[in-house]
Amino acid sequence: MKILLIFTLSLISGPVGCVDVTGYSGGSIILISNLYSSSAKSNYICKVENRECTDIIRLDPGKNRGQVERFMLYKNTEGFLTAFIRKLKPQDAGMYRMGAGTQRYTDVTLKVVNDSCCAGPKIMNAYRGQNTSIICNYPAEYERDYKYIMKLGNDSVIKAILDPGSKSQNSRFSISDDSSAKVLSVNISDVREADDGVYLCVGYNRVDSVPYFSYFTEIQLHVRAALTASPFNGVHSSSSPVIIISVCVCVALLLIGGLALIIYKLRPKRTQGSTPSSKDNEQVSFYI
Repeated sequence: MKILLIFTLSLISGPVGCVDVTGYSGGSIILISNLYSSSAKSNYICKVENRECTDIIRLDPGKNRGQVERFMLYKNTEGFLTAFIRKLKPQDAGMYRMGAGTQRYTDVTLKVVNDSCCAGPKIMNAYRGQNTSIICNYPAEYERDYKYIMKLGNDSVIKAILDPGSKSQNSRFSISDDSSAKVLSVNISDVREADDGVYLCVGYNRVDSVPYFSYFTEIQLHVRAALTASPFNGVHSSSSPVIIISVCVCVALLLIGGLALIIYKLRPKRTQGSTPSSKDNEQVSFYI
């Protein structure tokens, strides 16, 4: 796959001392180091402040994965030490150290930027069997950069859906990139339960020979049961028809009652035991 090829070629140059990366408030970021070692006393990520590095996650020997709140540290399928930070906040900015043992490490300085395109996680609903679109606005700096959409599974990135440069399109998925509007969108036809999950819109970047992946938009897609036919309007809703009918009946009764009251009040008054004269009839007819 094109993603894997770029990723691998970018890492074969070996570890780099210090890297500056940019993330977006409300988005996520993946920091990658090729320093993972199964024989090291521990693999870790810590945050450097006042010349001290405070542990965030430390993997004991034999462990390939750990998570603390929004931070995750794991060995990816290519064997690289990977830190995944979700739902970035301004206070996440600063220097991080990723390492294996005490002697081998890489320092990464994270800058967290506010951008109107990346307002935090979004929630979408879709129905089985229908079509839907996942739409991501992206920062201006990624207009000409490599972008794609990935799906998150079991709290870890499991697969890339598509990228605009793909020559082949999945039969149910298609992707487009409107660079003028800075919108990346994936259209999904015949939505299925397996499509439910978290989708991340990603920008690929590379600084000083080290790649990083900035997820500027996170979308939670909820797949619901398909709508069923109804004799009322072709779409079934458990309570809507009952409510509508009840309201209509009440309105009709109120109208009938009001009309009856008006007619009653406008009827001519008769004196018991007397017969109205023709003059009275003419007067009554006039007022009616």
